[in-house]
Amino acid sequence: MIVISVIVASLPLATGPLVAAAFVLAVAGAAKLRRPAPTGLALARAGLPGSDPIVRALGAAEVVVAAGTVALGGPWAAPLALLYVGFAAFTTLQVVSARRTGEVADCGCFGERSAPVGATHVAANLALAAIGLWALVAPTAGVAASLDASLGATVGVVALGLLAAAAIRALLTDLPALTAAQVTPARGTS
Repeated sequence: MIVISVIVASLPLATGPLVAAAFVLAVAGAAKLRRPAPTGLALARAGLPGSDPIVRALGAAEVVVAAGTVALGGPWAAPLALLYVGFAAFTTLQVVSARRTGEVADCGCFGERSAPVGATHVAANLALAAIGLWALVAPTAGVAASLDASLGATVGVVALGLLAAAAIRALLTDLPALTAAQVTPARGTS
């Protein structure tokens, strides 16, 4: 608890959540670069262009925005928030479509680790967008600016950001997959 207090006291409060949001974006972008097909399929199902070059361009943009956000903070929070607002709109479209048709769509967020899209995806994207907006309102430097001032706090924020990003990814991939598996009975059982 003392370590967390020291970290919070030496850096702007929005830095940790902003770093976590950026890491989630970086993981999603890297997955799209490595394996664009799941995102392409999700986009195509929504009537949007989803070719491999388009998905890879989106993934590259996510990685660049994430890197800029972690390194420099502040001004990079705007494109981060904009991307998450777009993802929230897209996942809302998927949820509404699934309720209308009964066909649950894969989010395509993290390549092969995607899961059925649901209200959790919408809420998480809105929360991550809000973090970006918070970092715009409350001036937040990236880790490059805080290295000189407090190396230990910066390393701590990065480590906690990585843990938070892993938890968010699990919330968006593992939890919906487990829920879907529990709802769908295994073959051969009644």
